[in-house]
Amino acid sequence: MRAKLLASALRYAERGMYVHPLAVGGKEPRWGDWEARATRDPELIQRTWGRAPFNIGVACGPSSLVAIDLDVPHDGEVSGLADIIDGMTMLDSLAAQIPGAQITPTLTVRTPSGGRHLVYRAPARIRVRNTARTIGWCIDTRAAGGYVVGIGSEIDGVAYELEGSVTDPAVLPEWLLTLITTAPEPPKGGGAPRPVAVVARLRDLTRQGTREQRWAHGILRSECDELAAMQAGGRNNRLNLAAYRAGQLIGAGLLDQAVAEEHLTEAAQASGLGEKSAFEIEKTLRSGMTAGLSRPRRMGGAA
Repeated sequence: MRAKLLASALRYAERGMYVHPLAVGGKEPRWGDWEARATRDPELIQRTWGRAPFNIGVACGPSSLVAIDLDVPHDGEVSGLADIIDGMTMLDSLAAQIPGAQITPTLTVRTPSGGRHLVYRAPARIRVRNTARTIGWCIDTRAAGGYVVGIGSEIDGVAYELEGSVTDPAVLPEWLLTLITTAPEPPKGGGAPRPVAVVARLRDLTRQGTREQRWAHGILRSECDELAAMQAGGRNNRLNLAAYRAGQLIGAGLLDQAVAEEHLTEAAQASGLGEKSAFEIEKTLRSGMTAGLSRPRRMGGAA
């Protein structure tokens, strides 16, 4: 496994892409300043992936990439349209509405959940930003400040795999660039900064208990970090998904429900949710967690 991931990280570097290590079997960066430290240096890559089978993060900004993240919905989430069932069909629908639009073949990675990452070259001298479902249902974009998980990485024993025969990113199509750059700019989250003590307490939980409990707390920490960093345009859906994943771990006896609810609520507030009504957070939290409790998840099980 270590050799496979090392070889994949080196291939990315050879193609001009900057990589950084993620948690073994996870998506969390191992380096706090991952974007600045992402590297193409083969010696550093050899040393890093020689230590452990780290999953691979591909830093979009330094690599001049834009990744279209085509997700699959989690349980109970629907688009409201019969022919749109996931991010791929949503993208097909968007292309069909724009004269001349085509989904240009490019480096495509199949994700463990069944989604896809379409990886494109960013256009020169044009700022492309990260988005969360602002261009379409189950579609996010990763650009400067974002990263995607690389080929060969594994989540719960299922690998990210190359789909098709194209191994190099194509230039981002003009119609997709227009969709991304003209999508509504989400206002900044209005919540207060996350209390240092709360963040530290959650970090400490990832170092306590059994290996499986540490794994579960690592997932909760990652979900809270991602949720807290979000802006408007997808925050409620992200809270629902985080609560669902936490509920699965609670159902398996790996997380304390009160602790999970406390941290998810704090992260939601940090993102700006609940400004108009605290019930907004509670309702979404309960919905997602109830769904997750009915499908317990342990290490090695599917999310």
